Amino acid sequence: MSNKQGNIMLNKMERSLYAYISVGLFLLIAYVAPVSANDLTNIGVVALADSKIQIQLEMSEAAVLPKVFQTDNPARIALDFSGIKNVLNKKMYPVNQGLVSNVYVASTNDRVRVVINLLESTSFETKVVGNKVLLTLAQTKSVAPAIMPQATVQKNTGPVAVASAIPPTALPVMSASRGNPTKSVIPALMPEQAISGFDFKRGDKGEGRILISLANPNTIVNTKEQAGKVILSFVNTRLPSNLSKRLDVSEFATPVKYIDAVSSGREATLTVVMQNSLYDYSSFQSEGLLTIEFRPLSAAEKQAMERSRTKYTGDRLSLHFQDIEVRSVIAILAEFTGQNVVAGDDVTGTITLKLDDVPWDEALDFIMMTKDLGKYETGNVTLISPLDKIRTYKEKQRATEAVVAALDPLITEYIKINYANAAALIPLLSGASAGINICNASSTSGAVTSALPTPVPMATAQGGGTGPGQGGEGTGTTGGENSDNTSSSLSALSTRGTAVVDQRTNTLIIRDTAKRLEEIRNLIHRLDVPVKQVMIESRIVIATNNFVRELGVKFGGARVGVSGSGKGVAVGGTGTRGNVIPESTTSGFLGEVGDQLVSLGTAGTPMGALGMTLVRSADYVLNLELQALQAQGKGELISNPRVMTSDRCQATIKQGVQIPYSSAVTSGNTTTNTTVFVDAVLELDVTPQITPNGSVIMKLNITKNSPGAATPQGLIGIDKREIHTNVRVLDGETVVLGGIFEETIAENLNSVPFFADLPGVGFLFKNTRKQDDKTELLIFITPKITKDEMASD
Repeated sequence: MSNKQGNIMLNKMERSLYAYISVGLFLLIAYVAPVSANDLTNIGVVALADSKIQIQLEMSEAAVLPKVFQTDNPARIALDFSGIKNVLNKKMYPVNQGLVSNVYVASTNDRVRVVINLLESTSFETKVVGNKVLLTLAQTKSVAPAIMPQATVQKNTGPVAVASAIPPTALPVMSASRGNPTKSVIPALMPEQAISGFDFKRGDKGEGRILISLANPNTIVNTKEQAGKVILSFVNTRLPSNLSKRLDVSEFATPVKYIDAVSSGREATLTVVMQNSLYDYSSFQSEGLLTIEFRPLSAAEKQAMERSRTKYTGDRLSLHFQDIEVRSVIAILAEFTGQNVVAGDDVTGTITLKLDDVPWDEALDFIMMTKDLGKYETGNVTLISPLDKIRTYKEKQRATEAVVAALDPLITEYIKINYANAAALIPLLSGASAGINICNASSTSGAVTSALPTPVPMATAQGGGTGPGQGGEGTGTTGGENSDNTSSSLSALSTRGTAVVDQRTNTLIIRDTAKRLEEIRNLIHRLDVPVKQVMIESRIVIATNNFVRELGVKFGGARVGVSGSGKGVAVGGTGTRGNVIPESTTSGFLGEVGDQLVSLGTAGTPMGALGMTLVRSADYVLNLELQALQAQGKGELISNPRVMTSDRCQATIKQGVQIPYSSAVTSGNTTTNTTVFVDAVLELDVTPQITPNGSVIMKLNITKNSPGAATPQGLIGIDKREIHTNVRVLDGETVVLGGIFEETIAENLNSVPFFADLPGVGFLFKNTRKQDDKTELLIFITPKITKDEMASD
């Protein structure tokens, strides 16, 4: 009986326990479910009245107001939700309406952040209406409102959490719903666009041009470069089926290999596959024609790319490992390459890697970079160890090499210099920072000279010297520090090495270790080459054009009368008016033409003259003479100085006269007269620099001076024409350096007052002169680089 009662009690206890467990599970589910059941299921964008944009975030349950914060640079609004899960399959939703660029969604566990990227900062309002969070953005004046077609939108009647909802106007709604995650949220606001055609053409310089005809010039195109391909994505754009194909253009000899045109949903994509990575591309659009141009790199651009790129030449391999020891990976690479590799005990740690078809030396470099390792190669053995140990080992090795170099025997070598001046190489061997200028040229009148520095019988240099030479041989003393103009790091001589010049045979006598002698021979082999030369030809042109026209009149008369003494009197004349005629003169004297009442003739001897007697009687005469002068002249003076010089060496040529001037110098009570000579010469002074691309940069001083007119004191003036400039000119090209144009226009009128204004006869009392002189100065320059295959660049 007691056993039966015990069983009954046990059954009751089990049923009670099951009941308690069930209730507990129910309460747990009821408590947890509201926390995790609310999901972000939809994102909508609605255009409202007054050019406002509203972002609608739809939840599966009642929405809660998020934490909101805003940044001005970049312009963004972020909404943080807690206890919400993101069930959307996309992270980025392009909008491109009003101020809104796109919407980005990020989520971790039960937290969701929605970021609205803006074109610029603006005011906004956040509200909750039922299961939606509404973010309304105000429109600024700088952004034009979008024009959209009308549609019908259902009104939400849910409860309001903060304030009344902002009702959307009758405009379309964009949505990204959970039920159709692959459908874009934007196409509803954008008209469908299309590619009407595309073609490929080759440019004159090997460019590949893709010509794409767009039905709408405002089509959005996204371009990205990925793994040797350029991908063009056309948003919400239809590609006709006849254009969905592969276009093989590999035979056009351009950087483009082929073009794949495909369409996926509401997006068209053109994938441009390249021949290699040696290209550059750009795009430009004119109306509805989009042009993508792929240009092959020039030789200089290829060299720059090669210099900036680490070259890997090892065999290619693939490695796929997870949490593998670094030592094991190094062993695998050593086995693959057959190299002798030593890994130190301090090479530890694990690494995860996935490398496909990469050179083994590149893979090794990345592994060492990840683990802060370095390598040291000697012979056919490679040591891999931490970087600090590699650095310490190299420092010890350099110290050992320095000790060995100090014990190496010195060898004397005689090096014959062919083109350079042996004395000019001494500063380079000793590491002088500025070297020596070997183009110290001078010139004399009517000749061109180019001289090197004054040679000395013997010159020496010693590596690492602390001061100038001493004694007759000029040997520098050895020391641990360098002088101001030397650098031991640039010196080709060792601290024990010396170099001496035999000026007579232009030979270097060098005594140093065998290793340093080999380096010096290589240096001299590169420097002892002929330097390029250039012929500089200048042309100075002075053109003149003169014109003078002059009209004049002489008008006068004379009368024979009797004075009180019985002498004749002439009225008019070039002298005193009323000239007395001598008594011995006959009574028929009528005077001369020179007896003038009006003298307005031409200056100098007239080119033409017409004289006549207007009235003549027994006792008086009236004479008239008309004079005319016209002079016209043209002239051209060409001066053509030319000079040849070496690259970066100054050259001067001049020709002309020296004008003496007397100068008085007073010292105390003594005055000394001296004669000073001033040049009036034609001179060309030039310093050329030949560039690697074949042009010539010139520093020019061109002068064309000549003796001028004498001053009232009897001194001779100098007419100066000069130009000082720097210019770059292509080889063989002629350019105008400058010019001066002068024009003199003059009109002169000489007349007798009152009478010159009389109608009909006024011209008898006038003299007119017209002058038009023109002078033009032009200076040309032409450099011509001489062709010499042995010359150094």
